[in-house]
Amino acid sequence: VAMERLDRMLMEAAARAAEAGPSRAVDGSAPPGGDVPDDASVAEQILTHIAGGDIFSALNLPKPTCDDAGRPVWDVTESEISKAFRKRSLVVHPDKNPSADAKQAFDKLNDAIRVLRDPIKKGDALRKFARSAFAEKCRLDPTLTERAKKAQEKIDATVYASDIALQQREHRQRVEAARMKQRLARARQRGSDDEAALLEPSSDDEDDAKPKVDTTAKRKRVGRGKDEASSDSDSAGLARPVLGTRGGRGRGRGRGGVRFI
Repeated sequence: VAMERLDRMLMEAAARAAEAGPSRAVDGSAPPGGDVPDDASVAEQILTHIAGGDIFSALNLPKPTCDDAGRPVWDVTESEISKAFRKRSLVVHPDKNPSADAKQAFDKLNDAIRVLRDPIKKGDALRKFARSAFAEKCRLDPTLTERAKKAQEKIDATVYASDIALQQREHRQRVEAARMKQRLARARQRGSDDEAALLEPSSDDEDDAKPKVDTTAKRKRVGRGKDEASSDSDSAGLARPVLGTRGGRGRGRGRGGVRFI
């Protein structure tokens, strides 16, 4: 079945080529063995193609086609486009072509080459012809539409995944930039001149998250603890030296001294 369909497509393509006549060269020259048209007919042909929206035939360039997914296919280089334009425009140049349509045809060729040199306008023109070519392909092969739909779904899924990855990467960059800005601001407030320290991953975030300890209250608690320890030692029966006068009889009466209580 596939071979029969392929044979039918080839036969129809050959029939269309025979109806269109001999193929034209990419560089704008006349086909091999073909008759060279006169100046008036060339100008008329250019205006006819332009009126039908076919700037490619007006420049004597091959028409764009499409792949099985409907994407434009056109392998003509920029140098080939310029060469075809130069040859075509010389034929209808008002100084060399005396026909009444030469000036208008020359102006239309300049408009056409400007379209092909503009990436956006060129893309629009290629897609226009690709849609027509794809419609013809789908007419010859009805299953092509479903295959093209599945292929486009795969392309869309790949593009979607790439967009998500790009958005995530940009988000991480914005978050990191915001953190760096905060670290620099804190470092400037502290008067730090160490650039390396500014660029290191911030440990200040962890320090800021830790609860602040009141050292004054801590010292007070330590001192109070010492007093309590001292009183505890007294209550435990340890003797405390007390300055005073020892009373009683005997040696050292009336003198100041240390007595223990």
